[in-house]
Amino acid sequence: MRAPTADPAASRSRITSPAPSRGRTVALWCAAGVGIFALALAATRFTVPGLPLAVWWPAAGLSAVLALRAPARHRPLAILVIFAANALGMLAGGRAVASTLVLAAADSIEIVVLCVLVLHRRRSAVLRTTADSVRFAVSAAVAAVAYGLMAGVIGIVSAGASPVPIVLITAASHFSAIMLIAPLALLAVRDRPVSRGADPPRRTGTPPRGAFPRRTELTVQIVAALLAVVAGFGPLLPLPLAFLIFLPLIWAALRFPPLVAHIEALAIAVLLVAFSTRGFGAFTTAGLEGTDLGITLTLFLSAIAIFTVTTVTEHNEALALGRVALEAAEQRAEAARATTSTLQVRYDLERQREAFLSTTSHELRTPVTIISGYADLLGERDLPDDAAGWVDAIRRNTDRLAAMLDDLLAARSTHEPQPVSVAAAALAASVVTAYAAASAVRGVTVTVDVAHVALHADRADAERALRHLVSNAVKFVATGGRVEVTAEQSGDDVLITIADDGPGLPESELDQAFDPFFRGARAEADALPGTGIGLTIARMLARRNGGDVRIESTAGRGTRAILRLPSAHTAAELAPEQPVDTTADAAAVTASITEPGGEAR
Repeated sequence: MRAPTADPAASRSRITSPAPSRGRTVALWCAAGVGIFALALAATRFTVPGLPLAVWWPAAGLSAVLALRAPARHRPLAILVIFAANALGMLAGGRAVASTLVLAAADSIEIVVLCVLVLHRRRSAVLRTTADSVRFAVSAAVAAVAYGLMAGVIGIVSAGASPVPIVLITAASHFSAIMLIAPLALLAVRDRPVSRGADPPRRTGTPPRGAFPRRTELTVQIVAALLAVVAGFGPLLPLPLAFLIFLPLIWAALRFPPLVAHIEALAIAVLLVAFSTRGFGAFTTAGLEGTDLGITLTLFLSAIAIFTVTTVTEHNEALALGRVALEAAEQRAEAARATTSTLQVRYDLERQREAFLSTTSHELRTPVTIISGYADLLGERDLPDDAAGWVDAIRRNTDRLAAMLDDLLAARSTHEPQPVSVAAAALAASVVTAYAAASAVRGVTVTVDVAHVALHADRADAERALRHLVSNAVKFVATGGRVEVTAEQSGDDVLITIADDGPGLPESELDQAFDPFFRGARAEADALPGTGIGLTIARMLARRNGGDVRIESTAGRGTRAILRLPSAHTAAELAPEQPVDTTADAAAVTASITEPGGEAR
């Protein structure tokens, strides 16, 4: 019974290749076995005069492909197929039965060594990077040397031949065959995942421009490669021009897809072997024959194989890194565009909000002024007791609304401060006295203990900033609580501290205390009056006078607001003729507050 799919949409969003049928798998394995047999049979003909060994063994390359691409559970079967195909090919080529079985076993051991080295701690042998190609080349070299050593021992035992030429020729022969043939399958693997929601890759139609080389260039390149082979190894030019082979290989590796470059290198190798075994070409022209020719040819094929594999993978890795860098740059550019767009929207919203608040504040001042005026007129009349209370409520709330509008306008004011020397005690007394006029229903006590110090700031700015801080302290302190206002000299500044024994601010809200229109959770829960810009305005007024405001608070242990303004002593050094305003200088003032106004913290 078929199990239901956990996420059908996810299954449809990715491309999965159907598992090959059993018949197709059997056909592929049979084709690989037949190919190895045919290549082994053909290799028995790749000999040079005076050398009974095959100078090239392409069956090793196809054997490597079969073993490396086979699933791990089927790899022992692949090794068995490799043994049988190589043995049958050598028997068909006329090799003795005993030596054939031993050499076929050596072929199988070579492939086992290659698989162990290449697939150590890896799931596949796909060649993607330069590191992959170096790992593959080293593994192939170790496996080929192992085969060469086994072939050398067999040569000593069976014929008493010198082992060095046998080891060199057979090792280089197998190494070059593996390096030239195996990458054709390892580079052809397409395992790039398709992201969710992406369009499936196109299988038909014209490829996108720039994805493949132009046919004209490819044709010219192939012709150039053939001319280089003919010039270096053909019968027409008896000159040592073997180096010309690398010119078209460089062209192919840097300009064409990996498979094209590897197929061309393999074709060149086949032509070199064909020409050299026929007795002409750059090596025979140099007078090489027999063992010397075999060693030179196999080493030259190995050089071609190493050059092609490393150059192609390095170039592809560079292209891949370039694509990654380009995609990252495009993502950064897109993020920058999105950020710019967001900032533009934020700027527009801020501008609209500023315009709205400014217009609203100005428009509301007229009716508030009219209401306040008529309330004053009514207050001058002889009214019943209850009506007099109503008028007082109108006047009190009108004043409160007017103060809120003043704060909104002050937050946007471009007024240049006019600093004067102000006694800190006088400033504190005038602010606290405004709250002392209210009734003492809540029993909040505000005390002032100010040293004989003077500050240098705009009188209106300093008073408004201090009023907001005192208002906040009184508003949030519990019934019967205490608020203490102190001032002291600190270097070139005067520090006015407003401390209360209220509930304090949690650390999460302390970081946002100066944000415009921010109101804490307690202010919202208790429905305390205010707009949430008191601290914002206080800091703005202090900073434009060369000072600042900071808040120190611990939840459950009260809050300290510290207003810092320049000291009049420093200013007096610059302008000694300026008098100190000591109006209403008081050392201590105590007041009971019942219904404070002002802004929310």
